[in-house]
Amino acid sequence: MKRIGLILLIGALVISCSNQEKRTKKQELTNEIKIELISEFKEMEKLDQLNRSFLQVGTLNQNLIDSVSNFPNQEYYAFISSHKSELSKSQQDSLWSIQDKIDFKNTNRLYSIIEKYGWPSKTKLDSMFSPMIFLFHTPKETIRKMQDILFNEVKENRMEPYNYAMYVDNMRKKVFKMNQLYGTGDEFNPKTNSIDPPFIDSIDSTNIERIKIGLPELKEGEYRTEK
Repeated sequence: MKRIGLILLIGALVISCSNQEKRTKKQELTNEIKIELISEFKEMEKLDQLNRSFLQVGTLNQNLIDSVSNFPNQEYYAFISSHKSELSKSQQDSLWSIQDKIDFKNTNRLYSIIEKYGWPSKTKLDSMFSPMIFLFHTPKETIRKMQDILFNEVKENRMEPYNYAMYVDNMRKKVFKMNQLYGTGDEFNPKTNSIDPPFIDSIDSTNIERIKIGLPELKEGEYRTEK
């Protein structure tokens, strides 16, 4: 009986390992597929920025947009926070309506690529192009779905923990108006026109979450907590 039980146990473990391999294995990125994906990502990037620069700077004046884009980060954020938009509400609504459809399409396409090949990092693509830009424009209704698949990519060592954490923090701050979880991004302070360490809820909970995905703990001076 013991021998039968042992055989059954080994059989169960083999099946479990086989299922695990099936669940995590991704298709190989051949050189041909890499070239195709890079080309596709570049087209997606053009669409991603199609109307966003007009909306962010608040103008249809391309000369002004080009000029502002060359500002250092601190000056850029200072300009954006102080510049009164020249766009009417109907113009803004129209631009956002177009851009929202583009973002939704780009996000779904990126998700399908991750499902098939895993996270397409620069290293994996043998390219300087990073699809991180599409993550930062994830529509609200697809954020949870995207975070779940990316968390698995981190666990499977196919995505860099910092990139995942940066994505989560960006969505929390920009979309949900929450403090950062991992504390990855410095924040612009409009009161002082300066770039300051990120706000987090608790250094203890932040460091626990950072350790979970393989990031070092934050140290004093690398974060702020609201009082």
